[in-house]
Amino acid sequence: MNYKKLEKELIKFLKKSLKDTGRENFIVGISGGLDSAIVSTLCAKISIKHTFGIIIPSGSSSKANIEDAISHCNDFGIIHKIINIETMISAYEDNIGMLNKLRKGNLTSRLRMCVLYDISNYMQAVVVGTSNLSERMLGYGTVYGDLAYAFNPIGEIFKTELFEFAKYLNIDDKIINKAPSGDLWEGQSDEAELGYTYKEMDKVLKDIKDNGLSFNKLEKKYDNELVNFIRNRIKSNNFKLKMPPIANIRDLIKE
Repeated sequence: MNYKKLEKELIKFLKKSLKDTGRENFIVGISGGLDSAIVSTLCAKISIKHTFGIIIPSGSSSKANIEDAISHCNDFGIIHKIINIETMISAYEDNIGMLNKLRKGNLTSRLRMCVLYDISNYMQAVVVGTSNLSERMLGYGTVYGDLAYAFNPIGEIFKTELFEFAKYLNIDDKIINKAPSGDLWEGQSDEAELGYTYKEMDKVLKDIKDNGLSFNKLEKKYDNELVNFIRNRIKSNNFKLKMPPIANIRDLIKE
């Protein structure tokens, strides 16, 4: 992969996308993880003074992730603010009852989205997405949570392809080498939750995306349980990649 060319194209994409909105500022949710570090770095390369990082921990967020998020912003001169949403989560539970891990994780993701969009409106900014291609194909994200954004520079890049790109961008090794996590509950990690490593999953996903292999052919090449897992994830989560369908009945209404 030509990382210099990739960087140039992504910066070009970000500049045009921002210009098309008529706004002048980028807002990126900074988690302390790889994806948001890459996206915020690209935005900062366009304009430090027009890039804002928002760090949004909850009560279950790891101290290390918060520290890494702050450190990353300091490394690249990104203006940042910390907004803790634990009181919002607690207030919701006080009214609705205690949530299980999945519900609490989805609520956390959606509250982070609310914070980002509220601040973006106040600052005449746009929310930049940080979901990678692996997550998007697997549907590993929260609808109207981390999957909500104005545009996304890394949505066509697999997770395993981002590690070397992050090194090229001089992102801290601590961020590159840590276990991927949405930090949605204590001790949560992507790979533990999914049951496979990104290295294992991306091999199959690349053959689907880049080589057009059918699931029948994939079953002859990879572990069948892995292939079935990916097939089921894609089938059940494909709706997350589409705009909600709207009934096409205007002609009927005009009768």
